[in-house]
Amino acid sequence: MLALLFTTLTISSCSKDDNETNNEGGVHLKAKIGSKDHNFNNVRARWIEGGAYLEITGITTSGEALSITVLNNAGKRVPVGKYILDDATDFDILSTYHTMENGIQKNFSASTETVWNDAFELEITKQNNTYVEGKFSGTLVIGAGLTTLQTITVENGSFSTPIGNE
Repeated sequence: MLALLFTTLTISSCSKDDNETNNEGGVHLKAKIGSKDHNFNNVRARWIEGGAYLEITGITTSGEALSITVLNNAGKRVPVGKYILDDATDFDILSTYHTMENGIQKNFSASTETVWNDAFELEITKQNNTYVEGKFSGTLVIGAGLTTLQTITVENGSFSTPIGNE
């Protein structure tokens, strides 16, 4: 009897990947960054400060990292919708991409109200308390002072992931 109970618990706990909950496309964060397609693993999303921030992150097996954060300055939960960098709404965006090139770390970003030539669009297409999916694109920059040193384009980005809490 004990063996039957243990077998039943093992089968039921392994029958479904927790990361597959509530989505048809599986957990993913992917985009064409520069000229290279990236599929990030270790994908996570989390609510911060009760949902006033939503952060989505992923890291590739080679160590490249992408992060997208949207903040509702009104202090309310970030809803489904389209968010555009510097669009004079209550929502701010920060997106970062970190990579190594010839042994040197490069940190690209796009954020609200910078002087650089950055741009970013985020569309959250589905969301509930525990799951989010959407798409994104933009231009991330490395800047110093008032100077844009380097840009990189982000195209055809999409994500689908469970949401945790801070």
